[in-house]
Amino acid sequence: MNLARVAIALMAPITLSLAAPPAPASAQRSSPTAYERAILAGLDAPTRAEVQGRATAGNNVTGVVAIILLNNYQTVDTKSPGQAVSVVAVDFARGTVVLRKGAEELVLHRFDPATLRLLP
Repeated sequence: MNLARVAIALMAPITLSLAAPPAPASAQRSSPTAYERAILAGLDAPTRAEVQGRATAGNNVTGVVAIILLNNYQTVDTKSPGQAVSVVAVDFARGTVVLRKGAEELVLHRFDPATLRLLP
């Protein structure tokens, strides 16, 4: 009787590990979320094609859009090249992006929601 309990106790973790997929495999998405589809719908055709082409191999649409906005900011702001900049928030309805420069400086920029180009 004790041998049967030990066998069941040893088989339970093996059975569960086979039944549940590993976390990284389940975290990868094959299709964009509803929010990402809405972002893609608001882009013009060339920009949409660029975003979809770059949103592969673990990159998602929101991440690609953030990188494009950061790249566009780096080309516009030549006063402080190489400074750490990150996207804090993006509002497609208003066409604004909030960027964090350094530790405490927040910068608001307007952009064209169809092309992701920053406006002067």
